[in-house]
Amino acid sequence: MHATRESTAAYHRRHPGLHTSVLGRTGLMVSGAGFGGYRIAAGVDAHRIALRAAFASGINLIDTSANYADGASEELAGAVIAETAREGTIARSEIVVVTKGGYMQGSNYDMARERVESGSGFPDVVDYAPGLWHCIAPEFLNDQITRSLERLGLDTIDVYLLHNPEYYLGWAHKQGMPPEEARNEYHRRIRDAFAYLETEVERGRIGCYGISSNSFPYAAGSYELTSLEEMIRIAENISLIHNFAVIQFPANLFERGFVTERNQSRERTLIELAREKNMGVLINRPLNAIVDGSLVRLADFPAAGLQAAPEHVESSVRRLMELEREFADERLTAFTADREVREALLEFVAVGRTMQQHWTTFGSVEHYNDVLSQHFAPRLSFVARHIREHETQEHLDWYNGYLADARALFQAIGAYYARSAAARSERIRGRLAAVLGEEPRGTLSSLALRMLLGVEGVDSVLVGMRRDDYVDDVIGALRAGPIGNTGVWRRLDLTDVQTER
Repeated sequence: MHATRESTAAYHRRHPGLHTSVLGRTGLMVSGAGFGGYRIAAGVDAHRIALRAAFASGINLIDTSANYADGASEELAGAVIAETAREGTIARSEIVVVTKGGYMQGSNYDMARERVESGSGFPDVVDYAPGLWHCIAPEFLNDQITRSLERLGLDTIDVYLLHNPEYYLGWAHKQGMPPEEARNEYHRRIRDAFAYLETEVERGRIGCYGISSNSFPYAAGSYELTSLEEMIRIAENISLIHNFAVIQFPANLFERGFVTERNQSRERTLIELAREKNMGVLINRPLNAIVDGSLVRLADFPAAGLQAAPEHVESSVRRLMELEREFADERLTAFTADREVREALLEFVAVGRTMQQHWTTFGSVEHYNDVLSQHFAPRLSFVARHIREHETQEHLDWYNGYLADARALFQAIGAYYARSAAARSERIRGRLAAVLGEEPRGTLSSLALRMLLGVEGVDSVLVGMRRDDYVDDVIGALRAGPIGNTGVWRRLDLTDVQTER
């Protein structure tokens, strides 16, 4: 069973009033927004509810990958597809399933290392960084398609994409390889992968194939550019009736290379060539822009009513530091006799001490949120786990009080940065109003999505929808329809929007 033209069209007739497109020459009708699977995983009920809500509301494309949540994203997609098919909510043939392969991380990395140690390693592996290899060799793609089908519980993947094959070019650049030599080898690897994927189409395990590459919109002459024109030439040299049909790349209000960079022959842009060749076009990272190496979230940041004054933050810091001194002086030795555990607890019960030094230096709400999730959350989880293992009511009471004060501090600092982010979002909204000639209504995230849909040739924009209220926002944008056009994108200027006050 796989997605069909007839079934995808029938699905959208049941959901009138939403923006839809035909995914290039696949002929499959897809919702203007797809369910992005980057941060979803099996076992998280909120993610399952959100995906079910999306399928029930008119979204019929899901994009995932073998390395998203180490395979758990595919597992969730497969479980919900099976669940909704059994219920009769949405048929398998109405859903367009996109997944990808190429990364060796997590369990894939462990498996690849074990193969190397046994003398049967995959060929053409790019040793990109510790814990991160990359490979698009046919042997690896065969393995990955098999595993993806098992996790998804499907017979056919509708669209299978090589996932960021330009990792090879990044590696070659670091090695100092001459550009022409690197490009020739890159194209040889793509050619081998395409030839293999044609056989997978014949077997029926995939419906068509393509590439997801961050470097499709890069400037002409860039070392790491993935040229759509060259990818099409490679496919046509394999077969005039080839199945290279879909591309995916990042685009958002800041990263506009797909409409501004004339990186194809005859001064064409990426989107112009894609439209000319009737390629299916999927957009990723529509709401998370990378600007000068930093993340800018295209969203509203309501901070009204939250205490965000520096003096409030500083008083919260002092309160936590008092609790931390009490912990170190009076409670630590009672928690455990293990010296290493005591040292870890002393290091981790340090929210106040750390924030005293750093709370004004995070720079943006996005960086601050990353610090919370990557630094503080795992450390506080370690403390909570240890306390549960050596539970006394006194220990629990102390920790619960400490955690409540830490959360209050996190909220206060978050409000401090959210106010700056909210002002930035208003400046972006103002720039949009200037080029559109009217004040646009809706959340900034919905406006960013609708702007992308206004570019002719964009078929579906992949949005992370880990909660059902995110689904509601996206559905509202699809009902409102596209705004702007290519000309608006070229006139939009956000170069100083971060630094302007």
